Amino acid sequence: MERPKPDRLTLSPLLRGETHRVLHLALSPEQDRFVAPIEQMIGESDPTVDFHIGIVDQEPVAFFKIDRDYRPKISTAPLDACGFEPNDLGLRGMLVGQQFQGRGYGKAVMAQLKPYLSGLYSARHVFLTVNCRNPAAIHLYKNGGWEDTGQLYLGGRSGPQHIFRLRLASP
Repeated sequence: MERPKPDRLTLSPLLRGETHRVLHLALSPEQDRFVAPIEQMIGESDPTVDFHIGIVDQEPVAFFKIDRDYRPKISTAPLDACGFEPNDLGLRGMLVGQQFQGRGYGKAVMAQLKPYLSGLYSARHVFLTVNCRNPAAIHLYKNGGWEDTGQLYLGGRSGPQHIFRLRLASP
């Protein structure tokens, strides 16, 4: 059987009533300290958080959340020093299922993220925090066009986190 190619990945919103579609996305043992299990992530009921998926051949291989009210969630982070603006977004819970890792899907999500989010949201930037001890994720984000702001968020569940920013719209 031919292995699906990352260039066939598309991003799409995931409706709350369709969250069963991502329950198969597993965490690798090294991810569980950085990302919550998918069951916990889809259990979030905050109406300012939108769910999104990366799909290949109609099968979800990746999941992430876009938080339209990000600042209160990480209120102790130095967001003002990072250039955070009132309409800016937060990317949370980025996950490529363990069974789909090593196929370039994380890179494909990053390649499509900027135009995808720019088409859905009126924001200048999207921010995320990534654990300082998660080199694979740091590498993925940096290669995906994210900028390390040089600031740290100290409220992460597994220790200090870098604050990264991706510019969506021109100034």
